[in-house]
Amino acid sequence: MKNERIYYVIDLFAGCGGLSEGFSQAGFKVIARIEMNRWACETLKTRCLYHKLKEKRQAPVYFKYLKEEITKDEIYDAFPDIKKEIELEVIQAEFGKDNFKRILDRIKDVKKYYRIPESRIHVVLGGPPCQPYSLVGRARDPQRMVNDNRHFLYEYYLEILKAIQPDFFVFENVPGLITAEAKGQEIFSKMLEDFRNISPPYKIAPTFDEYSKNPREYLLDSSKYGVPQRRKRVVFIGYKEIILSKKSDVKDVFKKILKAREPSNGGHTVSDAIGDLPFLKPREGNDGWFDEYRNSVITPYQQLMRKNSPGIINHRARTHMKSDLERYKFFIERHLNGNKAATLIDLMKEKSDLTPAHNHLDKFLDRFKVQWWSQPASTITAHICKDGHYYIHPDIFQCRSFTVREAARCQSFPDNFKFEGPRTEQFRQVGNAVPPYLAGIMARFILKELKELYGK
Repeated sequence: MKNERIYYVIDLFAGCGGLSEGFSQAGFKVIARIEMNRWACETLKTRCLYHKLKEKRQAPVYFKYLKEEITKDEIYDAFPDIKKEIELEVIQAEFGKDNFKRILDRIKDVKKYYRIPESRIHVVLGGPPCQPYSLVGRARDPQRMVNDNRHFLYEYYLEILKAIQPDFFVFENVPGLITAEAKGQEIFSKMLEDFRNISPPYKIAPTFDEYSKNPREYLLDSSKYGVPQRRKRVVFIGYKEIILSKKSDVKDVFKKILKAREPSNGGHTVSDAIGDLPFLKPREGNDGWFDEYRNSVITPYQQLMRKNSPGIINHRARTHMKSDLERYKFFIERHLNGNKAATLIDLMKEKSDLTPAHNHLDKFLDRFKVQWWSQPASTITAHICKDGHYYIHPDIFQCRSFTVREAARCQSFPDNFKFEGPRTEQFRQVGNAVPPYLAGIMARFILKELKELYGK
């Protein structure tokens, strides 16, 4: 084990760390996570703390932190080396002209600390902020989205690739990227062209021709990979062109990931995800430590989520207005009676007094959505931080929206993954994340390629 090769990863636009969590679970060592949001960085630090304590066989210390029996500062006092490493690895910074050199210097500091050779980063991960590409955002305010400068943040991703020169990179974003436009340009075609012209040269899987001709064929839907959530994403994997001369079948890495979407790997439902979590009514629960597990009858997916966790955290129900609770009850009842496609039109016809006082009702007729026990959840988005109307719990006796932990379960975050910050920020982190389980599947295929390239 001591002589086993270490494969290093850097995570850009890291959010709370869904991508890097999946790669960590697969066996990679994530040495740098760059993120601008304060609370997402706090979550990244907490997750780093877990992995580092686990490496030292001190996971029970982390569990004490989850149970609020010890503070993070007390752990740092006991393990100063861990504190130093976390402060190095989690880089709170916003990509921009003024910060770019500082970010590169911080990455160099991490590499120097771990004595990593100049060109020995194996994978760069990341997806720039997806809001400019969001179909929902464009529907609400199309002009503002067209002029959003965040369309071109991916150019910093390209600059990192040029500077770091990893063996592989993974780029991820929302399907709306395919049709996004800005400043008179089709963003997706420009992006593909820019990745094509990078130096040193990289090949892309799927190929440029494949993605250009039929991009939707290559979208990854997390529900087909064992995640109890319908979540489609644009993903492409780049690898150094020189690798082809050493390993010609590396070009098939993405096709292997596509082939992994077998029926046996999918099919997890909302019931599989959250059916074991404690009953809550609005306002009940706790944003931090909640309780130890009580329900012993669990599904294989729930068992996976519970692994290496002392119990439940981030499980508190929102406070809802009385009118919203009446709307929730209306839609849950229609759901239970077989009308699972009920919309605001049905509500306005049958309960006109419950018509919401919102703009654009005609564009968002499904703004109240019950999550079916027997189906994967709808896509968990960052909008859940504003309200939970798209994520109504299917149990009419609870009659509320999802908690952070329920949303996290549908995103495949393990129960010992603690989201830091106010509940609104916790929701935002969950909604912006890549499902770790899907990231782990991609990571294992890439790790296999690296091991065949370098040897174990």
